Amino acid sequence: MLRGRDALGVLPTGGGKSVCYQVPALALGGLTLVVTPLVSLMEDQVGRARAVGLRADYMSATQGTGAKRVVLERARAGCLDMLFVAPERLELDGFRRAVRGMDVRLLAVDEAHCISEWGHDFRPAYRRIGSIGGELGCPTLALTATATRAVREDVTASLSLWRPLEVVRSFDRPNLAWSVLQGGALSARTVRTYRLLRRSPGPAIVYAPTRRAVELVRDGLAGRGLSTEAYHAGLPGPERSRVQAAFMEGRCRVVVATNAFGMGIDKADVRSVVHIHLPGTLESYYQEAGRAGRDESPASCVAFHDRADRRLAVSFVDRTHPSTWALRKLHRRLRGLAGRDSLVRIDPGAHPAYASLFEEWLAGTGVGGLAALERVGAVRDVPGSTEPRGTGAAAAGSQAGRLFVRRRLDLALANRLRGHALRGVDAVQRYARGRGCRRQALLGYFGEKAPARCGNCDRCTQRFS
Repeated sequence: MLRGRDALGVLPTGGGKSVCYQVPALALGGLTLVVTPLVSLMEDQVGRARAVGLRADYMSATQGTGAKRVVLERARAGCLDMLFVAPERLELDGFRRAVRGMDVRLLAVDEAHCISEWGHDFRPAYRRIGSIGGELGCPTLALTATATRAVREDVTASLSLWRPLEVVRSFDRPNLAWSVLQGGALSARTVRTYRLLRRSPGPAIVYAPTRRAVELVRDGLAGRGLSTEAYHAGLPGPERSRVQAAFMEGRCRVVVATNAFGMGIDKADVRSVVHIHLPGTLESYYQEAGRAGRDESPASCVAFHDRADRRLAVSFVDRTHPSTWALRKLHRRLRGLAGRDSLVRIDPGAHPAYASLFEEWLAGTGVGGLAALERVGAVRDVPGSTEPRGTGAAAAGSQAGRLFVRRRLDLALANRLRGHALRGVDAVQRYARGRGCRRQALLGYFGEKAPARCGNCDRCTQRFS
């Protein structure tokens, strides 16, 4: 990067990704612009950058207008070495004009796997980062902890990286013990999680798929005497910050959370990561479970699984990538509501027919359906919002005041993305139900060879059998 070359780094959790843009920020001068997904992550990254002497700040939708203006002026005046923003901010005309007038020496995209994982569904701004990279004329750096060959190729193409240097460190974490337990009712999984954590001292993260499940599991563990907090995107920002600080400082032993928790968490002594349900992809699972044992001491990664769990995973796919018939139905309804100008107001009170559509679709899969139609060019937002959506942990899809609805509907891309998501679900099922070594299965998925038996997973040791 110091020689002006694009780069893609796949480094394991705790492998020094922050250093990869901090050092160039010190050496290159000018401004390093860092794209990162969550406000909590920005705050943490700014704190670490400042701790090593860098002049760093961030801009987000949670700040007031005056605070954002001050940060932008400092960047424009050359008083910042690093500026952290969400991808949605890059799409604001005012911000892009300001950035074009700055001395940007490096564009860094942290957690770059989000381009593939989120860019195709509820945060499409990730797919458009490459356009500003081309305008800046500086090298681009993409960093992530987990990425298959296909994801690396997708990131490279999306960011328009030119002959990037690829540095891919081993995915192997020999200190982690992998296990999959038979599932059952949420209450039974909670009780068994309690027994596991009681036998395994030290900090722990328990992942659950929904906010409701997080609250129930937290109540179950706390009611049995474990120091436990809940973390999900439905909590107020100050409460999430309090929970994160309590966990990082050792005042809380267990955090039960959705996947909103953990990205960028720099806590080395997490001894256990438990998944009440396996996520929809092995990339997500490895990223989340990999937060255990960053100090290279033994740690356990346990997941519950039942054959019925596939239905839950497919329901999440249905929300993000609805079926062909569902998209055709939604498109027909929108066409019927559009006027001669092909515009539809996204407001339940705007039209009696739209009120029923709002209730039927947006309360269920409608947000995913609108986003899916937007991805294939069947609808598009009519600009009206001045502040980007998506910097929070629970960004949703299109909720514009008005939509332009095209007459034609081409679902080829939607079908490909749905198929890709379902194949990810099937890969998780194969991992959970496979008879072979867990470590070998995970490393094989990421294209890395492993011993036939690791001697440290439930399959190799018959632990929990």
